[in-house]
Amino acid sequence: MTGQVNSAVQPSKKEDIPGKEQNPRELLSKRGLTTGEKIILWKSSELNGSKFPPWTSPPDASDFRWQFGQAQYLDNADFRLSKTQLEVFDCWRRPSEVLEAPGTSHNPSLTMQAEGKVDLVQDITSDCSVVASLCVVTARNERGHSNVITCNFYPYDNSLLQPTLSPNGKYVLRLHFNGCSRKVVIDDRLPVSRTSQTLYVVDRNNSALLWPALVEKAYLKVRGGYDFPGSNSGTDLCVLTGWIPEQLFLQSDDIVRSALWKRIFNAFNYGDVLITIGTGTFSQREEEGLGLAGEHDYAVVDLKEQEGQQLFLVKNPWSKGTVWKGHIYRGDTITNTIKTLADLRIIPETEPLPPGTFWMSLNDIFQSFESIYLNWNPSLFRYREDVHLNWDLATSSSPEGTFISNPQYEVRSSMGGTVWVLLTKHFTSTEETSAEGSKATMSTELPTQGYISLYAFDNDGQQVFLSDGATMCGKYVDSPNTLLKLNLSPKQAYTVVVSEQALSRSNHTFTLSVYSLTGLNLSQAREKYTHCNVQHGAWTLATAGGNASSQSYHNNPQYSIHLESISDVALLLESPSKDFPIHVKLVWAGGKQIHSITTRDIVGDSGEYRERYAFAEIRKVPAGTYTIVCSAFEQDQLGKFTLRVSSMSACTVTRVVVENAGRFVTKAQAAEFTPGNDRLLAPLISHRLNRISMTARPCRAKSGPERSPQSPLKLGLEYGRGPSKQVLAISDNDEYLDSPAGVRTIDVDIQPGMCQGRGVWIVMERLGSSGLQQNEYVDVELLSDEPIELGDWHIRDGL
Repeated sequence: MTGQVNSAVQPSKKEDIPGKEQNPRELLSKRGLTTGEKIILWKSSELNGSKFPPWTSPPDASDFRWQFGQAQYLDNADFRLSKTQLEVFDCWRRPSEVLEAPGTSHNPSLTMQAEGKVDLVQDITSDCSVVASLCVVTARNERGHSNVITCNFYPYDNSLLQPTLSPNGKYVLRLHFNGCSRKVVIDDRLPVSRTSQTLYVVDRNNSALLWPALVEKAYLKVRGGYDFPGSNSGTDLCVLTGWIPEQLFLQSDDIVRSALWKRIFNAFNYGDVLITIGTGTFSQREEEGLGLAGEHDYAVVDLKEQEGQQLFLVKNPWSKGTVWKGHIYRGDTITNTIKTLADLRIIPETEPLPPGTFWMSLNDIFQSFESIYLNWNPSLFRYREDVHLNWDLATSSSPEGTFISNPQYEVRSSMGGTVWVLLTKHFTSTEETSAEGSKATMSTELPTQGYISLYAFDNDGQQVFLSDGATMCGKYVDSPNTLLKLNLSPKQAYTVVVSEQALSRSNHTFTLSVYSLTGLNLSQAREKYTHCNVQHGAWTLATAGGNASSQSYHNNPQYSIHLESISDVALLLESPSKDFPIHVKLVWAGGKQIHSITTRDIVGDSGEYRERYAFAEIRKVPAGTYTIVCSAFEQDQLGKFTLRVSSMSACTVTRVVVENAGRFVTKAQAAEFTPGNDRLLAPLISHRLNRISMTARPCRAKSGPERSPQSPLKLGLEYGRGPSKQVLAISDNDEYLDSPAGVRTIDVDIQPGMCQGRGVWIVMERLGSSGLQQNEYVDVELLSDEPIELGDWHIRDGL
């Protein structure tokens, strides 16, 4: 999540303030869905054995009719219970059996409308995030705003603007998840405990209030049952209300406390934001000392500015939950001790605060809580666009730091301004397997299975290769939702990239929603390069040649690239191996295997070796044929890789065939230079027409310590001796080189008769050996189409 708190969208005029209307307008995407997106939404309709189709229209009144003698509606969905819940679970009962004891007249009748203030609490069911969500919605309603949950609850009385009791026990709720509003159908049966504990949310002030328990049941049906897998109140409120979730990490250096207060205080008074807060991990001693539960969500039911203090009224949704034991604000006096529940108030209060409710200052909130969850009224915006996407990480994942396989989208606003981008990961079902191997139950995938984030790049909506250079990036969160805020200039376009860490290597579905005050466009990011070629290879024992300073660098995998015309070229080399520095280089080699490289041979490269990926983007490469070299830093680093070659013009990429493929390899006896000797010769005999090339590299002596020759070398092939000799081939333009990869000659044809009479000679020379007192050794290897014979090295003066 981004920590930017100064860019909250505020209503432009009083009459635009959402929540002052009983039925605020609904913000829907006007973009037409592709067939693929429709399939995504339909496939994600089934969770935990139940179907939740996209919402089309409110149900008809006939859906809830009941006739005498007719059985009450029964939902056959399986609501999973935890081990602790099963220990006290009795049975499922209709609300009239639970809330109105038979034979009594003093118990109130079932109702959908509370009398007085609502005080919702949880008990044995560990869904604090859900109950905290219900608490902030009811508190907003009590402040004079519409109830943004019950307006999506059916049957509904439009004249009274409240839900009504269903005659046949069937209820329909409109919840927002997996990419759209969806229809959730439940019956009114509630899980009953054999003890005084309750398994569903209750109102301590209105014992017969039914709708909170039914809303809870509908949401838990989506998530797999009362054995709640865990969530956060920002996610829950998004599902229950459709309001935009934003999570802020209170320990982030990006947050300015005063700016955050100003932003949420104004919006809270307008009814445009719902606020909940969550703690991090606490030890038992910390919990006892603070009076706060670890990894627990709390509701913020009021905000107040009083006597210079910025105050939060916080509610613990647990029925037996403790209250904060820190500073208690009473007028301008701060005390550190709690004596009675009556102390939990700010003077003047007309009545004591409910149990589990307490005031905290802004600074205390930052010190005691880890996250604040803000759910924003989508009616603050005028435009919205959605796109629904698949991301199959089993086939299209990339190493950390590269984005070429990530979903990327162009976000453009015609007039600019603030744009919010929300990524929502769809809930999925996973089958739990019993010890006997049978598929026992279904559960909703836990949000902690991996992390998601959003990146934004100011590059006119073009596709990006790397995570480097992002204009903005969100924190990786284990929540199904993450929000990123952009400020666009008119006609400016950003590239927004979906990113993940540690998600399962399987198919995942997401919805990307963009909100704006002005017209906007959401589409696939545009590809800068019109041509792309992907090659899959590996560094093996034979091809792991190491870096350019290694003698075996020429053994690395190499590719020929032919460009039809001048073009920018992007080379992306990826390896799944960790701690595996790699590199890619484009060289002038005519698409042939390289044996040594000088600086003037390099067209472009990826710079320093780096782990997992290497990237080179080279501008205006002339038409022609080049060679690409893919290398790991060490010779013994083995593993697979993917090479992606992108260009503006048509290009052909093929694997360079190793020169010795199908040819004879002949190794000469190591040439030994002794002090004072700079030239060695060895005879070569071929009995047939032959094509021959040679390579010479420094080597160690057969015994003794390794010696690294310091003298530059030159290698040649000569016909005859003396003044009339003819040079058939010479290495590196007749220059002496001290490259670790050695020196090499190109292929040359040898006639059989040349080896008789004047003879054909291999000539090995060194430069600058004057004063050396140690021997230097050189390996010479020959490639030929036909077998050859080599003689011994010897010194021939005067040649």
